[in-house]
Amino acid sequence: MSTLLCCVILRVMSEKSKGNLILLFVALLWGSGFISQKLGNSFMPPMTFNAVRQLMAAVVLLPIAANSLRKSGYLSKTKNSYAQLTHRRRRLLISGALCGLFMLFGTTTQQIGLVTVSAGKSGFISSLYIVLVPIFSVLLGNVVKRRDVACVIIALIGFAIMSLRGGFGEATAGDWLTLISAAGFAAQIVTINRYVDKHNAVAMSFLQFLLCGAVGLAIAIAAEHPSMSEVLSGMPVLLYQTFVPTAGGYTLQIIGQKYADSSSAALIMSTEAVFAAMLGAFILHESMSGREIFGAAIIFAAIILGQIEPKRKTSD
Repeated sequence: MSTLLCCVILRVMSEKSKGNLILLFVALLWGSGFISQKLGNSFMPPMTFNAVRQLMAAVVLLPIAANSLRKSGYLSKTKNSYAQLTHRRRRLLISGALCGLFMLFGTTTQQIGLVTVSAGKSGFISSLYIVLVPIFSVLLGNVVKRRDVACVIIALIGFAIMSLRGGFGEATAGDWLTLISAAGFAAQIVTINRYVDKHNAVAMSFLQFLLCGAVGLAIAIAAEHPSMSEVLSGMPVLLYQTFVPTAGGYTLQIIGQKYADSSSAALIMSTEAVFAAMLGAFILHESMSGREIFGAAIIFAAIILGQIEPKRKTSD
């Protein structure tokens, strides 16, 4: 009965509302991902965990992506001219490669950062990607507003309150790496907005996981020398991370962004930090100091401020 009711509700909802609901669910999945990422570091080196989960996600998405392309005819030789087919293949490969590289940068630095940073704190620092998206969007020809710059400054003040304490030397390497990861996530979102359409979303997600995992694993083997026993011992956590926040979360992000407008999408996805802090406290029994909570509140305020469009004055 409840499933039927959900189906009816989804059917009558507008596309924008569906997109917003999907992205809120994405935020919850991503928030839970900080918990499994933190747990993953206790079984294997961080770069190894990150690479294996990305490759496992690519394996999961391969048949789904192939079926999506087949049904849509996106790469069909009979439905597209040679020029169209060449353009679409090139566009898909470029977008998948760029998203994969940016995802590799963002997820690897975030995963290593979780060695010394709590799940909740990592969630709020990582969420700085939202205020960085408008800055990075200048590469697509968008104009950076003074308000966007102000939001970045306010968010960085929040980071300073959370992490610097007595000075720059007081922050751990994890704090800085997590801050850097936000830049990778911002670049990935800008790339998605540039290349995604209703026919290539799942295929694009598959390609980004494949490249991120393959390159990441090569680096992990060279730098961390992981053992198979470490990977097998952390398999339950890897399976959760693969199916829920990774394959599920990132794919639903791409699908949700097709329907939701960019400002509301960023605002909704920013709640992953809140979910991460709540789940970190509930599952890992983590706690944040008063100073860290204050810094987190400033970061969240900067994010919300960046998504509120000022009312335009109308002339009589």
